[in-house]
Amino acid sequence: MQLSEIIKPLFDKGLGELLVLHRTNTTAVLGLLTYEKGRMIIRDQKYLSDVKPTLLDPCWDNGIIGVVCASKGKEWESLTYYGLEQCGVELNLERTRHRVLAAAENQYGDKLTDFVGSIYRGYQLLLDNHFLPVVLLKQLGTKNGEYGLAISDLRAAPLPLSLIRIVNDEVRQSVEKQLVLSVEDVELNSDQFDKLFESYLDGNKT
Repeated sequence: MQLSEIIKPLFDKGLGELLVLHRTNTTAVLGLLTYEKGRMIIRDQKYLSDVKPTLLDPCWDNGIIGVVCASKGKEWESLTYYGLEQCGVELNLERTRHRVLAAAENQYGDKLTDFVGSIYRGYQLLLDNHFLPVVLLKQLGTKNGEYGLAISDLRAAPLPLSLIRIVNDEVRQSVEKQLVLSVEDVELNSDQFDKLFESYLDGNKT
């Protein structure tokens, strides 16, 4: 499958909201994907202006932590994040990063290695476990036959801590905007709802 065939449906479902990492022999780019005049470009955020492209090699060599796909028929409308085990990639527990991946989970028992869910909840789980996810323009498949783009950990590259913090803050803010809790996200009966929002409702009666 051609890379362009993978990117278009991903872009239609929100890929343009996720930071994409790309490098050539001479430049390193971290920015947002967009289409201009029918051409795909990465709008560089200039974070890596002073970074040698070769420093980013670990993001491709051993930093891959999952894949983003434009799945159909899921209960979430956003893109889907699949953990490494869902991609058929075996964990190498001799690698520190893979050991951390194997141990990482959230308060609901979701594990990073076999996670399947909304890209935003996947990103939140990654961020909470000190990974910094960025998209690579690298094709990766899943066990169920889907194809998407690889997700890598930017922390795999030996970048300045100050830069990592800046990018981490941007990624977290973009994720939190998408995870605003709505009434439909929680199961409450009418009595529980009234009790939970009692002070708000009392203060806003007309």
